[in-house]
Amino acid sequence: MYNEGPHIFSRNDLSHNLWKPAMTRRNTNSTFGNWITRLVCRLGLVGRVGLALLFISIVVSPSQAEELTPDSETGSKAAITTAESLAMDLQFLTSEELAGRSAVGPEILKAADYIAKRYREIGLETELYGDSPMQPVEMATGSQPTSAEQNGLRWWSPGVEPTEIQLEDQFMPLAIGATQGDVEADIVWVGYGIRAPELGYDDYASVKDVQSVKAAEGEDSVNGKIVMMLRKEPGFADPDSPFDGVKNTRHAFFDTKIATAIDQGAVGVLFVNDPVSIERNLQAIDTRYAAEDKRLEALTAQLNALPAEATNLRASLTEKLNQVNEMLGNREREKAKANWGLLGVAEAGMRPRKGDERIIDPQTGKMDRRPAIPVASISREVADRLLKQMASLPADSQNDVSAESEQSRELFAKGLAAVETAIDADYKPRAIDSPGLCGRLKVGLTKATATSPNVIGVLEGKGKLADETIVIGAHYDHVGMGGVGSLAPGTVEIHNGADDNASGTSTMLAVAGRVVSELSEATDHRRIVFIAFTGEERGLLGSKYYCSQPRFPMSKTVTMLNMDMVGRLRDNELTVYGTGTSGGFESLVKDLNAGMDQTSRPFKLNLVATGYGPSDHASFYEAGVPVLFFFTGLHSDYHRPSDDFEKLNLDGMTRITDIVSQAANRVATMEQRPPYTQTNKDFQIRRQLTVVLGIQLDPETNAITDLMDPSAAKEGGIQVGDQLIKAGDRTIQTINDLRDELRPKSPGDLLKLTIQRDGNEVELDVRLRAR
Repeated sequence: MYNEGPHIFSRNDLSHNLWKPAMTRRNTNSTFGNWITRLVCRLGLVGRVGLALLFISIVVSPSQAEELTPDSETGSKAAITTAESLAMDLQFLTSEELAGRSAVGPEILKAADYIAKRYREIGLETELYGDSPMQPVEMATGSQPTSAEQNGLRWWSPGVEPTEIQLEDQFMPLAIGATQGDVEADIVWVGYGIRAPELGYDDYASVKDVQSVKAAEGEDSVNGKIVMMLRKEPGFADPDSPFDGVKNTRHAFFDTKIATAIDQGAVGVLFVNDPVSIERNLQAIDTRYAAEDKRLEALTAQLNALPAEATNLRASLTEKLNQVNEMLGNREREKAKANWGLLGVAEAGMRPRKGDERIIDPQTGKMDRRPAIPVASISREVADRLLKQMASLPADSQNDVSAESEQSRELFAKGLAAVETAIDADYKPRAIDSPGLCGRLKVGLTKATATSPNVIGVLEGKGKLADETIVIGAHYDHVGMGGVGSLAPGTVEIHNGADDNASGTSTMLAVAGRVVSELSEATDHRRIVFIAFTGEERGLLGSKYYCSQPRFPMSKTVTMLNMDMVGRLRDNELTVYGTGTSGGFESLVKDLNAGMDQTSRPFKLNLVATGYGPSDHASFYEAGVPVLFFFTGLHSDYHRPSDDFEKLNLDGMTRITDIVSQAANRVATMEQRPPYTQTNKDFQIRRQLTVVLGIQLDPETNAITDLMDPSAAKEGGIQVGDQLIKAGDRTIQTINDLRDELRPKSPGDLLKLTIQRDGNEVELDVRLRAR
């Protein structure tokens, strides 16, 4: 028999059950959702339009669903309704119309409106904030410039008309510096702004050497001046660079450069972007628009293939086409702006809202504090003009005009690229005497905020338990188009967040529908508050805000049930956190799971006591509320564009709906509220298995009874009949031991297996394959 071990055979994935012949599974109590999943996989209907058309044709009445089922599997009406609910909600929440549901983007409001509509359809009370279910949550998004009048650079020199550049016209204030500033001072070129005497490189010493009026002994060479410097460090493309080759050292860091400037007495900093960073930005733009070009082609093809009667899908695809065309219309404007080389307002980092600049000390490499000064980014074109203007200034009569000085002026007269190339060629600073070039630097920054709502629906309590509350929640935001939170660096495309956390939100809505129906006859039950949280991806902001501003008293809130990433059930493993947060929770979950024999089949539970963790339940637990958090594990699509609808396990989500609904009903009606218990703060987020050995184990003897061909095990020298003793340093006594050893591994990792063969212990290195 095939084993349910750590995906010993990948075809044994019991979450999908696709490898066994249909007729042998007639009595497994599979749901309509499971049949949908199997049919999708069998027919290869993995495209979004294909799935949508599939659901148009098969979301039917329970009796029709039974007739359509290939092996005449039957399920309860509740299960069928749950599958339909999940499919419908997931389709919308993962649609490109919502652009990844960023908590600070306009699309989050579309998702909020949809959830509110679903609450009303289910029968929940939604008139909680006036006539709305929306609890506004304000969240900081960084910094933003105040106005053009408060931001800009103006410079002049004797006999030359003043020049002025303003906000976003080749000038951008940077949030790593002072939030307000207006300084007037000489502008001095300091190369890369680096002091590294241990490497034989010091831009500031070079400046002091050429100054027409020498600084007094011990006086800083740029005291009271605005310094202009290049980003990064010399020789960024040279593997033999003294600055650790092509790797950035701390001398390249923005905060190190700023700290050095402050230590030298500078009153302002102007950063000039480097060509490599600009080119990478342009390549990223080209890559993103090439993906949009392909998406335009695909959407056009899908639209042309639609049957005439698919009016809703036609309207949806047409809207997406319009959105893509609008985005493509910005291509040339965005590339032109990128060519300027301006840094984004927060690209160099953020300064703490209170206190001095907390930056890296250039001498010690440790964090330290400095008083903040104005910092801005200027375009390479502006920097080029400034250097040429410096070269045109007459030398001060107090300074001898040496041949070296004349060569320096000739170099600077050629502009920024020539100076940059010269420094990178021989790792020698280049400075120029520029008396009389004065500037006025103005910066004005304010906190940028966005508001998006928690969406709340309520099933009021009854009888003697009515004044106590249970919260059932799931966050509905994700990471939008990438950027902050994305694990696909440099990618700017829609992250649909199907598992994280359209799965939890859809399951919460399914639980709501189930609980409203099942508690309708109860005479006594607690109030149940359903909350779709915003801002989870930005630090549990929505749940933290609710706990500080609850709609119902936290002192009367007895339990919080949380669902986050419940869409990828594999190996039938369900992790439940918080089983130690109240005395009876572990036995409650085990009891509910055992009872699932009556409707589907029990999960393989992984119970974790702690109530802490990186999801919204932690906010409630820290507020003194017992919690349970349902989770199916991390995976390689986490926070990437590939976390999409087609990879979800609808059957698994239907079964998770079952157990969460039963938990809600049990807690809602128990006579005594669950007591709060303190747990350890240490926790580890459970990861799904991403590798496969390709072996079949005898559960009694750990003997290998079969091998996949090809497989990692067979290529590593494992043979049928070998007895598995150890994996890595872990002794294997049960299949779970092997699963735990494989869980943190990645495809391509080497795993040492110790086996017994013909009475001898043999060690073999197996290179693991992707599951």
